[in-house]
Amino acid sequence: MKKFHIGLVGAGGIARDHANSLKRFSNVRGITVFDTDAKRAADLAARDGSRVARSIRALVSESDVIWICTPPFGRREAILEACRARKPIFCEKPLGLDGKELDFVEHEVRKARIPFFMGQSGRYSSFFVKMKELVKKGAIGKPTMVWSTRLGYLDPKTSAPWRLDDKLGGGTVIELGVHEIDFMRWIAGDFQNVSAVGSSRILVPGKFQDSLVSIGKMTGGVVARLDISWANPRYLWQRGVEGEEGSLFFDDARVTEVALHRPGRQPVIFTTESWQNARTKENLSLRDQNASILKSLANGSKPAVTLQDGRAAVQAAMAMRESARTGKTVHLKP
Repeated sequence: MKKFHIGLVGAGGIARDHANSLKRFSNVRGITVFDTDAKRAADLAARDGSRVARSIRALVSESDVIWICTPPFGRREAILEACRARKPIFCEKPLGLDGKELDFVEHEVRKARIPFFMGQSGRYSSFFVKMKELVKKGAIGKPTMVWSTRLGYLDPKTSAPWRLDDKLGGGTVIELGVHEIDFMRWIAGDFQNVSAVGSSRILVPGKFQDSLVSIGKMTGGVVARLDISWANPRYLWQRGVEGEEGSLFFDDARVTEVALHRPGRQPVIFTTESWQNARTKENLSLRDQNASILKSLANGSKPAVTLQDGRAAVQAAMAMRESARTGKTVHLKP
């Protein structure tokens, strides 16, 4: 069995989740951590039995694959060093915050000719996998609409400051909404156009776009609707796919279920796996995503979620922000 030493860049919340997953794989022979906050890196390393690197260059030198889990504004050095050393990269979402950053990542990765794995763990969540499977089987006929409503509250008193700054996090629709956008693309193909309205009036007025509603068209005329907010005291996360013969529905309040509705019939409820292992506290979608990446690295197969997938999700999110800013429909290039 081919084994890999993981170079984990970042030691925040999502990095801790990845470390908790990666350390349990038999084909991971070790993890080295780097973070600009040395204490945070040391704390993570001590918890998981990992090593700490003094620099990005040192981490890249001793690692087989570079696992980037920093906020989007803090990745340039890690990407450059990994590409110079021709080491494969995993990168958490979002891929970037603007077109220049997307171009930079694509240019460096293509020049280095290295495998690149995009973090979109939702594609591995058992409930969303079931929805994709049912659409593919024709359970609802031809899809006509895919939609998501994701509401919650990001408390300015406890949240990392970068998450509440559009220049550092991209606003709600880039930092969080790419999960929903990627699901829509996975189901229905590329976005063709979007029209959106947004709000920056609640959490950090004028500095952070905390809410956005978008409607658009996708490949084949499928309608895409997104309602996303981090300024809502009520938590609500639902997704659905409407089709010519029925619809699929997911509600995070019943996280182990996917409902199939068809006219004149009783709903069919499909039971799926939860999102977390109760004993190990592993995020199971991260676990399955990471297993897929390690398998691809071992056998040389193509990434299941690519750099282009990451780029397309951010481009759609950018188009939504642009539409909300200008009040005009934004058309995306094929």
